Amino acid sequence: MPDSRAKAAILLIGNELLSGKIRDENGWYLTQVCRRRGLAVREIAVVPDEHEAIGAALLRLVHGVPLVFTSGGVGPTHDDVTMEAIARATNRELVRDPQMDALLRDHYQERATETALRMADVPAGTKLRALPGWPVMRLDLARGERFEPHPPLPHDARLYILPGIPPLLRAKIESLEGLEDELPRARDWVLVALHTSRDESQLAPSLDAVVAAFPDIEIGSYPRWDPDETGRLRVRVKVTFEGADPARTQAACDALTQALDPADLLEDRGG
Repeated sequence: MPDSRAKAAILLIGNELLSGKIRDENGWYLTQVCRRRGLAVREIAVVPDEHEAIGAALLRLVHGVPLVFTSGGVGPTHDDVTMEAIARATNRELVRDPQMDALLRDHYQERATETALRMADVPAGTKLRALPGWPVMRLDLARGERFEPHPPLPHDARLYILPGIPPLLRAKIESLEGLEDELPRARDWVLVALHTSRDESQLAPSLDAVVAAFPDIEIGSYPRWDPDETGRLRVRVKVTFEGADPARTQAACDALTQALDPADLLEDRGG
């Protein structure tokens, strides 16, 4: 059964992510936010600080889903090209926002150089949300807009342009979640799990039967190997069940539980 949840995507921007100099935290955090709100993340893309790469990835994502979060490339340095890349890709001018300009001048005071004030340059039509204080930038795209080489946009889309520094990004998301009707409304989305010592190859027939019986439940199987008291590696498989209906979700978990030998069930160690 197709996933009925609202869809989102995440675009992570930065050479440092692709080179391994920085470990990504923002993608993981944003997936947790989306899960909590009942949003299905369809893709996480990682691109370098290059106009064409950013623009191409952005357009591909917004044509697939109506909500895209970007992270990174919004500072004052030479490699912060996200704003200009978004403006180019969406056929908008890069303009100086007077509110952002005032905020930056107030923040930097006598240190308000033109380099610092460049952070007030945003794609035309960008909205500042979560004011007062440092805002969250939002760009709305309308159904039917055409961005070459793609066909017309099949839906209205919303783009949140977020900083790459993890604490700042988290603060911006918390601000958004404090605004009514800003992010898609949270909906019930339940996750339950069981843990088993049965190898996935042995587990598969029972798991396949449960998947067939509960097509509305998203079921995943995740093995790992932990050393026992003798140092020998033992398999532990975590099976997760996710859905909008708590009773159905639990029923799917119960169905697999009943199909297994009780001796094969393990306690949840939080992993």
